[in-house]
Amino acid sequence: MARPTSADLPNTNLLLAYVADLELEVDRLRKQADYLRHEARDTVRRVLSLCAAPNAGAVPPALAEFEATARHLGAVVRDLHDPPGYHPAHDQVIAIAVRPLAEQVFRWQQRLTGRAEVTLRLGLEADHVEWFPARLRHILDNLFSNAFRYRDPIKSEAWVFLGLRATDSEYEFRVSDNGMGLPAGHAFQAAELLSRAAPVREAGVGVGLSVVKLLVEQSGGTLTVRSEDGRGTDFVLTLPRYDMADFLT
Repeated sequence: MARPTSADLPNTNLLLAYVADLELEVDRLRKQADYLRHEARDTVRRVLSLCAAPNAGAVPPALAEFEATARHLGAVVRDLHDPPGYHPAHDQVIAIAVRPLAEQVFRWQQRLTGRAEVTLRLGLEADHVEWFPARLRHILDNLFSNAFRYRDPIKSEAWVFLGLRATDSEYEFRVSDNGMGLPAGHAFQAAELLSRAAPVREAGVGVGLSVVKLLVEQSGGTLTVRSEDGRGTDFVLTLPRYDMADFLT
């Protein structure tokens, strides 16, 4: 029997066409974002140079506030800049510098929530991992978001910890916080916590965590969670290591 070709598989053709359209749209949005980022960066530089020009006497309060606003916009533009090698349409294994990625994602959560007082603690036994950059970024973003969302307002210090341990076969990431944890009497198992029904997700835990569970399991990894009322939550992700050479051929 002859082996079927793509022409014999109309659903495959439709899928390939959809993927091609999606990639073109991602490229368009990427170019658009790059242009806007370039324009914003140049504008901020121009504003700051004007603010730094010699002035007679004291700087007017309005000009000082204008300068501070421009610097804030510049920082936001820098945080939006994707790390080298990152492309959501080509999520292939590359060497990822974990510290700058984690710090960038964490700063963005600080901006979204307005919680600059929350601090990031790092315990990295390796500087780089060879993994999928888009998936890792989404995983960290959702876990950090969960920590910010369930921070404990009565504690004097709020922190999120990211740990990394590498072995010959896997990467172990640990994301912990000292937030509120799960309410007393809710002895959720990991599978229950991470696969809630849509109506329940809207009411509380589960939205971003379901995304994390999906990404981890699709990558061949495992995810466990431990939480205690008033003592925070601890996520452990075990992600398999891949050979970059397999993705560069």
